Amino acid sequence: MKNVLIILCLSVFSMSTAQKNILKPFDVENTPTKNPVYHYLLGNYKATSEQRQNAKNGVLDCGYTQTFSSDITYEKRNCGDAPLATGEVLTIKNPDIDSVIIWVETLNILYTKGQDNNVWNFEQTRYMPLSNNTPGAYFEIYKDLESTTILVMSGC
Repeated sequence: MKNVLIILCLSVFSMSTAQKNILKPFDVENTPTKNPVYHYLLGNYKATSEQRQNAKNGVLDCGYTQTFSSDITYEKRNCGDAPLATGEVLTIKNPDIDSVIIWVETLNILYTKGQDNNVWNFEQTRYMPLSNNTPGAYFEIYKDLESTTILVMSGC
């Protein structure tokens, strides 16, 4: 019984100290404004799957999903029939949250051309322009035990 407890404790300790997935820096200078997250991934990570088309309610071109090295999944959403149904979605397994915050803030520079008017909410799960009249993108971050998902919607 004692050996089982030791193994259980070591397993929990190793899971809690697992290495965090740190996002590579975003190169604003050399990234196009159309699908910037996808171009970022192509330049910094290796694709580990082909693009898989997303179909919704019989509509074939609702975007696609593709996986990349470092346990990253990318989704391009094209179906504009509901709020937050279009944009780019990045899902990272076991992310370093500080690198996610820096990555979001740096990507937003691409949309604001250096004049960042976005603000974080208290929980740092939304990063959006102060008003509807200011340029910027809308970012929403969903965290769970194993991964973090970042929704990126262009506001310009």
